[in-house]
Amino acid sequence: MVAAILGYGKSGKSAERFLKFKSIENIEIFDDNLSVYPNLKEFKNKYDIVVASPGIKLDDEILNAENLTSEVELVANEIDNKNIICVTGTNGKSTVTYLTVQILNNFGIKASYCGNIGKTITDAYLDEKPEIYVLELSSFQIELLKKFKTHIACVTNIAPDHLDRYSNYEEYVRAKFKIINHIEDKGFLIINKNNEFENLIENNSLNKINIDETFKEFPLFENNILNFGKFYVDTNKFKLFGRHNIVNLAFSLMLSDRFCDLQGDVTDLIKNLKGLEHRCEFVENIKGVTYINDSKGTNVYSTLVALKGIDKSAILILGGKDKEGKFDILVSEINKKSKQIILFGAASEKIHEQLKGKIKVPVKKLKTLNEVLDYVFKISTAEDVVLFSPACSSFDQFKNFEERGRFFKKLVASLKESA
Repeated sequence: MVAAILGYGKSGKSAERFLKFKSIENIEIFDDNLSVYPNLKEFKNKYDIVVASPGIKLDDEILNAENLTSEVELVANEIDNKNIICVTGTNGKSTVTYLTVQILNNFGIKASYCGNIGKTITDAYLDEKPEIYVLELSSFQIELLKKFKTHIACVTNIAPDHLDRYSNYEEYVRAKFKIINHIEDKGFLIINKNNEFENLIENNSLNKINIDETFKEFPLFENNILNFGKFYVDTNKFKLFGRHNIVNLAFSLMLSDRFCDLQGDVTDLIKNLKGLEHRCEFVENIKGVTYINDSKGTNVYSTLVALKGIDKSAILILGGKDKEGKFDILVSEINKKSKQIILFGAASEKIHEQLKGKIKVPVKKLKTLNEVLDYVFKISTAEDVVLFSPACSSFDQFKNFEERGRFFKKLVASLKESA
């Protein structure tokens, strides 16, 4: 048997590992970024198995080929679909994935997060052998699925993103909602009630659970109690920052309930939950000023969610490499929550043009994060929240959002030392 791997990044390398685990040694690799391998344009479909990495744009002939698969599907074929939870959406999916795993582990069920977050499903399968796989899926990964099935999936929300890859917003939405085709009959779909895409949910065999992010219907959120009827938690014991993380917690608890059958007060399950780095991550409090690292906020809708989660005066830091963002959607929340906007990086002029004349707060344009943090330290006062949620990718000044977030935290640490 001869296999080909298209793209030799994290997913491609894991696919090679899994193929070798299945005793397939004759493997050819194609990658445009590594000179030791042929380019993708040199690929001719003459293989028994072709494993495509997510993010590679394939023509319809290859995409629809019978021998095309993905690393996710290869491994999932070895796992009972009732032991796979799928999580997708535009914002919040990584946090929901991570929280769900922690809740299941706290309940005594061995779970592992994988897919678009952290380790690949190959590494989880070969190295950890969990009872439950909580699998985060991007739209790119979903597009490569064929016969894959899961018993339960979650769509946290949908907002414009990756419009550099998709021709329009509708195409992106449809790519996300293809996950519905991979939920088995009588399986469960947990979805944000406030979505506008009800017409895409045509599978009547699904058990659909709506999470109301306004908390006016299900679940209810009063006096810091998040109440699902048959169980509830006291969110005073929940350590993650921002109201949007209460929504993420609601999704995670509902996913976990399908395996744990939660009853009564289950606050003990959430007391030790941790958030992911760079996602509305509390960094430090310096002289009463709270610094929040949301470097993962790489699109305007993610930043909008972060702003909505704040109830204090915010110094909002925006900028980086533009992803065709519509920054004026931030205007209403900026006028409600912000006392100062600071712009930096390649997109600063575009952001300023879109906000100019619409916001009521001052704007400062600077070049680098170093300059931004020096300026923030001078103007901030006790009770302020410094929200670093750029609404842009990091590629103008950094390798990725992780490097950008770590640099932000390093600068904050330096401020604390000099305070």
